[in-house]
Amino acid sequence: MKSDEIIEKIRNKLKESDPNKRTVVNTFQFNFTDSDGKLIKSMALDIYEGTAADVDGRVTIADEDFYLVGTKQKSFEQMLEQHKAKVDGDADAIHKMLDKFRLNSQQ
Repeated sequence: MKSDEIIEKIRNKLKESDPNKRTVVNTFQFNFTDSDGKLIKSMALDIYEGTAADVDGRVTIADEDFYLVGTKQKSFEQMLEQHKAKVDGDADAIHKMLDKFRLNSQQ
């Protein structure tokens, strides 16, 4: 997948971060699709491949679009506005996670 590079960066940041200082502690499942919307991979925010039985929210996004967000070429908010990403689940938890994406995209 094109976004594997981004996922690896997230994995490394999670390994390096102090679990007691994390601002997002909910579990999110990411469903990656191809450009036609066909599911190609699922993984939990802890970045283990597969689906998670008990998640606070789900994000569905195309691999290419996640790559654009991860490389800061587009914001996650833009993907939502353009209906290129879908989120389901705990609204408060999802907004907290989206705030983190927005903060990271401004760096």
